[in-house]
Amino acid sequence: MNLYLGNVTSTISTILVIGILIFIGTTIAKQKKTKLWGKQIAILAIWGLLLCILVALRDKYHLSVQASMNTKILPGLFTIESIQSTLCCLGGAVIAFCSISSIFIRRQDYRKVMFFILSGTILFKILVIELSRLLF
Repeated sequence: MNLYLGNVTSTISTILVIGILIFIGTTIAKQKKTKLWGKQIAILAIWGLLLCILVALRDKYHLSVQASMNTKILPGLFTIESIQSTLCCLGGAVIAFCSISSIFIRRQDYRKVMFFILSGTILFKILVIELSRLLF
């Protein structure tokens, strides 16, 4: 329990994860009623970005970046060369592409597909980091 509610950053990131999961589930459940997907994409992208920032802060990823340049500094939970770092960086690129392309391509069927790709990528990143924290 201390892993997810040990300090303020952990508690807020846990609440954000639960909120994102509820938002994705609610949006998917109401997808037939949704006519404009831009708002859902914007909310999910901003919420996901905030979550990524808090999780990186919680796991002390900034120390891993500093440790890659200075061997006297101890890295955070995941090193910059770790599989978690690589997968989450690739996931971030997919999230950025989905979010930015949805600004320029205004077809709702395209935005709906981008929402589902965005949701899947965010869920994948959550699973990678949280399972890694539990297992390592």
